Formats: sequence, structure tokens, C-alpha cells
Amino acid sequence: MSGINSSKLIQWFNQVKRDLPWRKTKEPYAIWVSEVMLQQTQVITVIPYYLRFMKRFPDLFALAEAEQEEVLELWRGLGYYSRARRLWEGARYVVQMTEGRMPENYDALLTIKGVGEYTAAAIASIAYEERVPVMDGNVKRVLSRILRWEEDVEKARSRRFFLEYLKEVIPGDCPGDFNQGMMELGATVCTPKNPRCEQCPLQEDCESFALGDPQVYPVKKSKEKPTEAFRPTLILLHRGQVLLKKRPTTGLLANLWEFPGEEMMIPSLEKFREGKEWYGLYKNQISDPTYDVIVKELLSRNPSVKGPLVHTFSHRRWQMVWVVLDLDDVIDKSSEVRAGKDSQLKEDGLCWMDVKELDRIALPVAFQKIWTKLQER
Repeated sequence: MSGINSSKLIQWFNQVKRDLPWRKTKEPYAIWVSEVMLQQTQVITVIPYYLRFMKRFPDLFALAEAEQEEVLELWRGLGYYSRARRLWEGARYVVQMTEGRMPENYDALLTIKGVGEYTAAAIASIAYEERVPVMDGNVKRVLSRILRWEEDVEKARSRRFFLEYLKEVIPGDCPGDFNQGMMELGATVCTPKNPRCEQCPLQEDCESFALGDPQVYPVKKSKEKPTEAFRPTLILLHRGQVLLKKRPTTGLLANLWEFPGEEMMIPSLEKFREGKEWYGLYKNQISDPTYDVIVKELLSRNPSVKGPLVHTFSHRRWQMVWVVLDLDDVIDKSSEVRAGKDSQLKEDGLCWMDVKELDRIALPVAFQKIWTKLQER
């Protein structure tokens, strides 16, 4: 089995590496932030978010002292908000347990809440020059082609083999450049489609190139289709405000704001399209009876059901429909509604929010899509 020429890889990386803001520092906190943001997100998308985040939270203490809501607001648009929560929780842990001193080796980094093997390896190798390999999708693809690996790269056996292989070839000096070189190679040259083999510094080491079949690799099992679900949504408006609800602290879109509604099976779709079931949904979402008469009156007017609008998560796909209920269409004075609006709302995780604030809060993309459609009216 051929080995990777690490010297060629590092030389290539230092000649062609992209000019990225997190590559201008060896500060472990900055590397941590960048690696978390780069998970499942393209580099070009991450750059402005990284710069804003580091300006607002330049060190661990600034991040640890912030409110979670502020961190999520700054993360808005990057998606996968659980990453932001874990980063914030990890910063608080480090400040609490080590007075803000970042752990200085791979094993110690793994003790931070929310830091996994990949992130720990990236920080340890880049910031501290520890000889520990990283393993991400780009690295798996490069290795699968170099080795002509015939098994599913997502299997535990494949991961174990790749890590052992990398431990043998990663150099003792510049392990961070080696790791970044492998990831850069996968991101820019050894791409999923149409790999640029003529530009590859490891061409002579690559078994699939020698046999002319690099595009056959990596081997992956076919992805499961996302589960189909239906998501009826209520848009309640009142005097320039919209009613929002906090999602549960665990699960999909944990602890983020949403428009009231619930996930259902697809067969429910037709009933909601016909205008049925909306009042039942409303009562399931809001226990405070203050609005009952008003909402019932509005629904009796058969408001137009908008949608469906499709939003796909990693393992789930929502068909979203919604109705807009403007309470001001029924009442002339706001005092009736305002008097009761805080009585039960907080217990239900609900609040009225100025519509101008929707661009600031951590509103998931699925609901941003609905709001954008609503603005097009």
C-alpha cells in the first residue's frame, strides 16, 4: 500500500492555500470558532459570519459572558444552531473550569463540552502542532481515492483504518499544515465531481488515478430519503407584532423561535387546505383563552391557506402551509387583547414580538421562508 508524500502535500498547501481569516492566527479559540462554523457549511458562507462573530466575541470570556440568545442571533443564517449552543456552552465550561485557559492537547480538548474528535484534532494540530490527524468528509474522499478503498467510507471499520493510516503518514513537524493540506485538497482539487487530478500533488501516490477511476470513490451507501411531514403554521398579527413560540430545548431546531404550529403526518394536509382543523391547532398551541373569540371569528371567514412551501432538513422534509390571522381586523381597540396577552403566554413559551425584530432574532430558515412570502403580499 502506497504512502502519502507529506512533504509534497505541505509544500503544495503553502503555495496554493486560500487566504482565509482563520489561517492568519494560531489562537486556539479562533480556530475553534472557525472549525465549528465550517461544519456542514461552505467556506464562502462562513467568512462574513466568522469576522462578525470574532469582532463581537474576540475571546472566550466575551463569548462565555454573552446570553445564549445573543449568540444565536449572531449565528442567524448559518443554520444548524446546535453548533452555536455547543460552542457557547463549551466557552462557559472552559472559563468556569480553567479560568479561560484553553486545554493544550488533544485529550484535554475532548473534555470540553461539545468538542468532538474532529474539532479537538484540528485545534490540537493547528494551534499546538500536536501530531494528531483530522477526519472529515474531504479527508475521507481523498483517502478513498488514494487507497481505492472499496468499502463504505461511513462505516466504523473505514474510519478506524483511515485514522490508523493517517497516524503513520502525518509528519511530526507541521502536522497542522498536513491536516489543512488534506482538507484543502479535498475541497479544491479532489472534489466529489470532476476531480482535478492534473493539479493534485499526490497524483503519484493515488491508486485510483493510476487505474483511471477516481470518480468511482468514495463508496457510500445510498442515502435514506428524508421523512415526509406536514407543518401547518399560524401567523397571528396584532398592532405591528407577531406571535412567536419557543421550541423545546431538545430535538429539531431546539430552543429556537418559531411561528406556532406542529408537525403532522402528510394525510392531514388536505383537511388544513380545506380550512378545517385550524382552530383545533390554535387551541393545542395556545392555552390562554384571551384570543379564542377573535381567532374563531377570523377563521370563520375562511382565510386563504397559503403554501405548501417545502423545507428540507438533513433527515426530514416539511410541507408547510399557513394562515394569517390579523387580530386588528376584528377589534378596534387593543386593550382587550393586550390586557391578557402576558397572562399565560410565557408558560406556553409564547411572546409577541415587533415584526421589525424578526431580522435580528434566531428565526430558523424554514420560518424565514414563510415570512418572506408574507412580505410579498
